[in-house]
Amino acid sequence: MPDVIVERHDRVMLMRFNRPERMNSMGGTLMPEFTAALEEGTKDDGVGAIVVTGEGRAWCAGADLEAAGQRQESGNTPQRRSQQLDTMGPGRSILAIYKSGKPMIAAVNGVAVGGGFGLCSAFDIRIASDRARFGTIFIKRALASDFGLSYFLPRMVGHERATELFYTGRIVEAEEALQLGIVSRVVPHDQLVEESLAFASQVANQPPMALAYARRMLQHSQWATIEQQLEFEWPLQRDLLAGPEFKEAVAAFREKREPNYNA
Repeated sequence: MPDVIVERHDRVMLMRFNRPERMNSMGGTLMPEFTAALEEGTKDDGVGAIVVTGEGRAWCAGADLEAAGQRQESGNTPQRRSQQLDTMGPGRSILAIYKSGKPMIAAVNGVAVGGGFGLCSAFDIRIASDRARFGTIFIKRALASDFGLSYFLPRMVGHERATELFYTGRIVEAEEALQLGIVSRVVPHDQLVEESLAFASQVANQPPMALAYARRMLQHSQWATIEQQLEFEWPLQRDLLAGPEFKEAVAAFREKREPNYNA
């Protein structure tokens, strides 16, 4: 069985992490399969949005510690392999999400901790099952952070709250995650995939170029000054004003019909 199952639901690509016996930890071929599927979805004009969920009781439990322990015992440690790795390490998968150009939605069905929390934090939107649980937990393994969590979490919850979560490694239940701004909504567990697909379908039928540009603007705003944001924003908006999607939107408005951006 593959470690990532890929399904198509009209214009939505649904991926399922499929290592439930290991709580969808990042072992086996999970990350290479995920990255390959993501790259395929990014290139496919028929895909308007991507949803990622997990099989079993976890979304992703981060690193596979058992496999990591076996590597350490064999002497194949990260330090010994450092010459084979670039300076970003697991950051390559985060950049694949960040630069995808497609709306990315994490349907968090259960545990998302450590690197798994970092991975889902890179998504545009997180919809949580009422069984979802989040945790940095790195400090409990004598580690600090990876998969971009130290970048994304302060931007979601603020510096002080992020610091508290990093220093304690405590678990955050779904309702608190909603209050903190880690997730956008919490839904009953058995409705998670259905609700996430319905939302993704709505997003996927928006004008693709406008979506991609809006995504880039919002990402840029995370670090830009107001002057930098205005300089970045207007050329993209001007490009859209001259493009076919805006013309279709105006025509649909005048003709009192729904616009068709994917003809």
